[in-house]
Amino acid sequence: MNEKRLPRIMYVANARMPTEKAHGIQIAKMCEAFIEQGVDIELVVPSRGTDVRSLKEFYGLRTDVPMTRRWVPDWYGSRVGFAASSLVFAIQYFLHLGWRRYIRREGFIIYTTDLDQFSFFLIPFLGVPYFAEMHDAKKKRWAFRLLFWRVRATIAVNDIIKKELEAVFSIPPENIMMRPNGYDAGLFRHPEEKIAARHALGLPPDKNIALYVGRIYPWKGLDTLVHTARLLPDVLFYLVGGTADALQMLGEGIPPNLVCAGSRDHAEIPRWLWAADVLLVFGTEKDAYSYFHTSPMKLFEYMAAFRPIVASRTPAIETAVSEEKVFFCAPDDSADAAERIQYVLTHSDEAHRKVAHAAGGLYSWDMRAADITDFMLMHL
Repeated sequence: MNEKRLPRIMYVANARMPTEKAHGIQIAKMCEAFIEQGVDIELVVPSRGTDVRSLKEFYGLRTDVPMTRRWVPDWYGSRVGFAASSLVFAIQYFLHLGWRRYIRREGFIIYTTDLDQFSFFLIPFLGVPYFAEMHDAKKKRWAFRLLFWRVRATIAVNDIIKKELEAVFSIPPENIMMRPNGYDAGLFRHPEEKIAARHALGLPPDKNIALYVGRIYPWKGLDTLVHTARLLPDVLFYLVGGTADALQMLGEGIPPNLVCAGSRDHAEIPRWLWAADVLLVFGTEKDAYSYFHTSPMKLFEYMAAFRPIVASRTPAIETAVSEEKVFFCAPDDSADAAERIQYVLTHSDEAHRKVAHAAGGLYSWDMRAADITDFMLMHL
């Protein structure tokens, strides 16, 4: 890490914290990793109704994360309400950080991320160095023009996003860095045998299990999971992170060999991964974010669990892994997915080779925080 030290980071995020959603895990793990790198960081979020536990308790972090909540009306449930609440949050963090910078004379920099389309628009007017993390490509709209007007540097979660941002906003390549999401190495430090993990979770010891981890959204292409399960009635499919009701809202009936295990504490996820024979990650050509821009955290945790992976061959996933690490299937093609799963279950030697290759390229949150810290120091 660079010998210089970063000023305090005020991490501005228009997010309910804590939350069981993936963006909340990413924010919490990055804050933890920054702190463990010796960075002084404080999370600034809206005061939405949420779990009363601290981030440390909720996410099983190794350290406390200082957090400031700014009052907003909790109208996030509708599109108009979301916009109104986000605008109030923008005004609130602007007044709060302005007071701390110019009245209390505190020194800090700002880090923010694209959890919505405009709440960050007041950050350039605070007169404080700031950095932005982008999880999607952006159109040249007023809010993003303002954001990139004075941003010191940008972090993109995959190469496609990086190149599109460079082109659309004329960002010099040296001012934007690509770093994918990571995984928590501490959670995978003591792996369990498959049988032991199944016993702890109450899963059948003698069945082939294919497992998907993640919440249920239309853009994830989970209709492919449902249709794939129908094609392989002798394989048990588990979806960890969503309910049967949520899956049925996608308009898909659930076959008897597909079990929705509901939401689980993040610290429990490694045990589910160790219990599986094959792990699944899908993407769909029907959604641009899914196809081009996502950087699924589950993929990095899958590799850390040392289990074979069947993944949709989307440009987004191909920026993170190669044919040497996963078994690719065509996106939106349940027959191909079923064929690849069956192949994995009957070709253990090849599966073990891919698992070994995947284990050689693991990227933790700590490594990511160290890279971003050095990058920010270069631009101060």
